[in-house]
Amino acid sequence: MRTKLFISFIAIILLALLSNIVFERLIIRDFNEYVKSTEEDRIYWLLASVEGSYKDKHWDELLLRESLHWAMMLGFEAYIEDTAGERILSTMEVLGDLNQSMLKRMNSLFDLPYGYGDFIWYPLYVKGKEIGRLYVRPLRRLGFIPQKEDIFRSRGREFLIISFLIAGGGALVLAILFTRFLSNPIRNLTEAAEKIAKGDFSVNPRSRHRFQKLYRRLRCEDEIDRLSYAFNYMVEALRKEDALRKHLTSNIVHELRTPLTIMKGNLEALEDGVISDPVEVLKNLQTEIDRLITLVEGIEDITRAEASFFKRGEAVTLQLKEFMDSVLGGMRHLFEEKGLSVSSVGEDITVKTYPDKLHIVLNNLLSNALKYTEKGGITVRWGRYGEKEFFITVEDTGRGIDQNDIKKIFDRFYKGSYSEGRGLGLAIVKELLETMGGRIEVRSEKGMGSSFTVILPG
Repeated sequence: MRTKLFISFIAIILLALLSNIVFERLIIRDFNEYVKSTEEDRIYWLLASVEGSYKDKHWDELLLRESLHWAMMLGFEAYIEDTAGERILSTMEVLGDLNQSMLKRMNSLFDLPYGYGDFIWYPLYVKGKEIGRLYVRPLRRLGFIPQKEDIFRSRGREFLIISFLIAGGGALVLAILFTRFLSNPIRNLTEAAEKIAKGDFSVNPRSRHRFQKLYRRLRCEDEIDRLSYAFNYMVEALRKEDALRKHLTSNIVHELRTPLTIMKGNLEALEDGVISDPVEVLKNLQTEIDRLITLVEGIEDITRAEASFFKRGEAVTLQLKEFMDSVLGGMRHLFEEKGLSVSSVGEDITVKTYPDKLHIVLNNLLSNALKYTEKGGITVRWGRYGEKEFFITVEDTGRGIDQNDIKKIFDRFYKGSYSEGRGLGLAIVKELLETMGGRIEVRSEKGMGSSFTVILPG
């Protein structure tokens, strides 16, 4: 990619060089045409003056001399011939009649007496009849006018060269900077993807921007930023999936071995006559089958949670009170069947969040409260937490959590001495909250109940 971008910028520079060359040629051509057109205008003025010196079928010598004098003032060496080809008068002859002051002035303007190049002739007409020819060629001019013309040509070329050096040099610098700026994130992502393809999920692609929070606040993200964010999310998902697979495989093997061994032992004991009562064997088998079903349900819970994690989704706007009433309404009868009270306190606020993930989080917290509360009940509170966040708190009057266990309750498959579950619910809650950009806080005292507070952006 870097090479392609650099070649593209070089092509742009070459195109700019070509356009500068064409532009320079066009300017110089137009200027030369302008100079030539002014020269032609002077010739036409001279023709009119010479033709005006022909009166009553003969030349007025005084007027003709003035016309040829004017021809020299306009920058031409000239002479006039009649229709028979005989020379009538020339600027050389007029030049000899000038006084010293005028001659000195003329010598300061032109390289007298001869012009340069070939003579060009123009026909002279009076009343539609040709009366002769005017021959002219330019005098070599001295002083500021030709210098100014040459300066204009040279300055024009210098300006275009300097403008190209500035534009071309700037484009070259930008080419180097942009190729590095644009290609480095892609290269980092490519290297990370190659490591992932080899099974290394420890990669962490570097961010493009040192001041990323400011960069996001200014809303300068582009396609590469969004690609980096999506890739980082994918890496985190794959890392979690890989860790889950390894951990889950180990736990499944361990959890399956015990009930299957017990089931096999009971069947062998029944076969060998060690246990004569088949009802007792069936009860044991039923107990172990229930353990297997519980294990499978745990695997299903993880699968659903992981599916929610992998599906990032889009945050939607919802009325939090209406959402909480819906969640509590689905579980209220379970608490009432156990003789527990349920109360809710919260503001009618609008938040922007991920309802599917939040539903799983609340279901797990409420299920734990139901499982470990024998009397009293639960209270659910919600509201604003600062300017840009909101909170949801689930309080119960249950067993509480030992202080030594609080730091471990969010680990997968961790079960305290009092736990009756599979050690997955709170781990799923924490991972989903991390996906949503939130966090969870716990306050608990043994025998006094627990309080779980979820804090989320929105």
